[in-house]
Parts: sequence; structure tokens; C-alpha cells
Amino acid sequence: MSLPRYLCSQLVSLKTGSGTLPLDSVVNLEEIWQSGAVLESEQPIEEGSRIEIRCDKAFFAGRAIKVEQHEFGWRIEVEFSPMTLWKPEEFQPAHLFEL
Repeated sequence: MSLPRYLCSQLVSLKTGSGTLPLDSVVNLEEIWQSGAVLESEQPIEEGSRIEIRCDKAFFAGRAIKVEQHEFGWRIEVEFSPMTLWKPEEFQPAHLFEL
């Protein structure tokens, strides 16, 4: 069974230990699903980097599993840790729309 994915547009704080982004950078959350998300960033991070995403009271930990450059920056696909899966009843990003 495939879990639903949602389009959204929410500014979030991204923290990574890779050294390619400042300690806390603001990026756009573009897609979210139970076990992951897609972020848009003006700067790259390394694939495999451990990351933390925060927005208000929401917190997700995971790793960057795919990083792609495009015309306007970088698309970062994140796999959430099993301990911080997304639950819609706990965090609703802005402009949430099911794909």
C-alpha cells in the first residue's frame, strides 16, 4: 500500500552537520508524506547527511537521500527517522494538497 504524498509550501528550519549550510538555514518544505519530505534550498547539502527539520513545535530527524541541482537551487529528498514520522494530526504545513 502506497502512503499518500502531499504538496505544501512551508518555510522550515534545516540543521545539518555537513558543513555546507549554516548551522540553521531556512528552506521551503515542498512535499511531505509519513516517512519523508522534499525540501527546496538555495544551497546544497551532501547526500547521506543527517538533518533536522523544525517548524513551530514540529521536529523531524532523518537523512538526505537524494540531492539534485536545478535552475533555482537544490531539491533535497529526506527520509525521516522511524522515531519522527509525520503525523498530519500533529503538524499541518501551509497549503497542504494531496497528490
